[in-house]
Amino acid sequence: MEGSAVHIGKVEVTGIFFELLQVAVGTRSRLSVVPTAEEWQALYDMAARQTLIGVCADGIDRLDAEQRPPRSLAMRWAMTVVRIEQMSRRQNMQAMDVQRRFAKAGFRSCIFKGVGVAAYYPHPLRRQGGDIDIWLEGGREKIIKYIRGISPLETVSYHHIDFRMVKDPLIEVHFFPTFLLNPWRNRKMMQYWRQETPRQMEHNVELPDGQGMITAPTDDLNVIALLGHIMHHFLEEGVGLRQIVDYYYLLTRGCRTLDREAVTGRLRDFHMTKFAGAVMYVLKTVLNMDDRFMIAAPDAKAGRMLLDNILKGGNFGMYNDALKAIRQADSPLGSFFRRERYNMRLLRNYTEEYFSEITYRIFFFFYRKYWNGWRLRHTKA
Repeated sequence: MEGSAVHIGKVEVTGIFFELLQVAVGTRSRLSVVPTAEEWQALYDMAARQTLIGVCADGIDRLDAEQRPPRSLAMRWAMTVVRIEQMSRRQNMQAMDVQRRFAKAGFRSCIFKGVGVAAYYPHPLRRQGGDIDIWLEGGREKIIKYIRGISPLETVSYHHIDFRMVKDPLIEVHFFPTFLLNPWRNRKMMQYWRQETPRQMEHNVELPDGQGMITAPTDDLNVIALLGHIMHHFLEEGVGLRQIVDYYYLLTRGCRTLDREAVTGRLRDFHMTKFAGAVMYVLKTVLNMDDRFMIAAPDAKAGRMLLDNILKGGNFGMYNDALKAIRQADSPLGSFFRRERYNMRLLRNYTEEYFSEITYRIFFFFYRKYWNGWRLRHTKA
């Protein structure tokens, strides 16, 4: 834990927080200490930073009475969980509605991340959601044309377009699940998505409480897609423990018949083996995941770097000062140089990704100018 401890207020509770998460997922039966009221408040704040209030509530439910939080905080925690469950039910209904709307427009789809991943959880409604991510069949040109025909000012990123179909949350419409920074390896990944698309668009998942069904990716595709998503956020922005818990439940509750040899081959083709090792280290350190669920050998050096980024930055790097400075730069050039200075951290463990990111950043500058500049003006005209 050295180098990864995070102080919330005046209290350092990282070790107890990991233990609480282990109780929540069932790899530990009780905490090694009885937290003080101040420590429990710090645990609540840490869970909020990582959007794991609902997951940690599972841990509290399993604790003996003497180890639980003070009554006032327990009541606050419980009320927050009720709100999370209400929001999850609403988002589930929205996800089904979004899929129906796209189906009427002639698009097959599947719900990627979020609502689809929650199905792996023992209490799906307690997973705190964000945006609704939906992967459409049809290709970038067709999808953008359709969405901008309805909402002309939507922003295009490399792998998705925003769509404010509902007031809240934001809908991210994916052309493919995720991507790699190295163009040659990315070409292999794009081939994999194209090959898998028909199968993924037919895989149904049942929502909790009999709310209905959605189409969501299969377990074997999620092993690559969710890992790629975590990797992309680590390299570009920041990643939180919620995504790590997602991956834990995928590997331990979802992948019953995983072809590990095929996964190893894909990790090698996509140059993701080292990062997979980093995630396995975090899963072992934070959640005490059993070795039989590992998809790669844990990499302690890369794993400590990943864990430090997760703990300091919180969910999607919201508390990372370096990322805040990049977003607040006065000009695109200033943002570029701040980004490259920040990315120097990658040079030792992710040399290929470091140099690929520079070329990607230049490519994406012109890509964005094309789709959100010239093509956007053309669409409005």
